[in-house]
Amino acid sequence: MKRLAALALAFVAACAEMPADPDPIRLTFPEVQRFAGTSPGPATRPNSEMALDFIDLAFRMESGRPLPVFTRFEGPITVRVAGNLRPENREDLTDLLERLRGEARIDIRLTNDTEANIVIETVPNRTLQRIAPNAACFVVPRVQSWAELRGARDTPTLNWATLQTREKAGVFIPSDVTPQEVRDCLHEELAQALGPLNDLYRLPDSVFNDDNIHAVLTGFDMLVLRAYYAPELRSGMSEQQVADRLPGIFSRLNPRGQRQGGTSHRPPRAPGSQR
Repeated sequence: MKRLAALALAFVAACAEMPADPDPIRLTFPEVQRFAGTSPGPATRPNSEMALDFIDLAFRMESGRPLPVFTRFEGPITVRVAGNLRPENREDLTDLLERLRGEARIDIRLTNDTEANIVIETVPNRTLQRIAPNAACFVVPRVQSWAELRGARDTPTLNWATLQTREKAGVFIPSDVTPQEVRDCLHEELAQALGPLNDLYRLPDSVFNDDNIHAVLTGFDMLVLRAYYAPELRSGMSEQQVADRLPGIFSRLNPRGQRQGGTSHRPPRAPGSQR
């Protein structure tokens, strides 16, 4: 998408995906923009549609590249902040983690432990742009510092498709942009560190949307994340195994969504196919 500087109150870039022949200096990210928006209430679509959206969010990258297995963090999740995060943004992060515990029922908390599962590091915007010129902020697997990121940029380390489970992730956000931009980055990148790695144009009620309608996690997003960490699922499951369990999961988590509409699953795409 073209830049709309006058409207861009805040940017949020989607998950990183290493190219086939990685540039020795820069990482590549889909170019996206973040605009402020209001968060709707609870998810309102039928559970059958929720299941369909879940599969496309969990088993595809934004490029359309399929992910071979379902991955998430297993067990309690810890988050550490490295760098200069404004007090108001620390409050935003605290509020977000509280929502994730209350609405998505994810066992997640802040820590000062150097072995945290997710590290959020602030980086000067000019420095970040030299590595990822199309991204205002992003999340990558396995690395948890800017130095580690630079060292891993020409290796398979940053490839989400090679994961069998999630153990560590790094979220990189600019330190010198507006508090609104930082808040928006915290919402989308932490959500992607925990769950979906895809964005879908067809989701008007989600931050996982290429049109960037919403700036904070919505009721739809919280329901998807709650399903992501349902006890019926585990890392390493195939697309079909997850799809088979989703009707029961959404029936339990969202009884109001048990009505006609959508389909629970589509046949898997051939490897490398695009939407």
